[in-house]
Amino acid sequence: MKAEEIFEKSVKVMKEILTAEGMKASIQRAKNKTEEENVGLLIKERENINELVRELAEGNRELLQSVPMELLDAMVLRYLKNRDIFMKTFPAGIDDINPDPYSLWAAIMISPQDDKPVLWS
Repeated sequence: MKAEEIFEKSVKVMKEILTAEGMKASIQRAKNKTEEENVGLLIKERENINELVRELAEGNRELLQSVPMELLDAMVLRYLKNRDIFMKTFPAGIDDINPDPYSLWAAIMISPQDDKPVLWS
């Protein structure tokens, strides 16, 4: 599957999860914070993001009703960061990847570095 197709499917999933307006609002909140605050949020919510992504990828979409805004903001920050890393790492795409949009999105959302505990803070 080509990188652009993976990118498009992951964007579609994010818009299903948050809506385009929700994504814009989350990005605006991130812009109103310092880089240190955003990094701190990613560190603080690392495990919660991982669990939320796994639940959503398994089809538990009703869970979104009870997710705090701060966790959604952290998820958007991670998505934007990981999407850029993914596109640089796999510019041509990946052969033999699961084409399910939520599986593609989860693969971007939980990179090996996101699945490990942070040793500093």
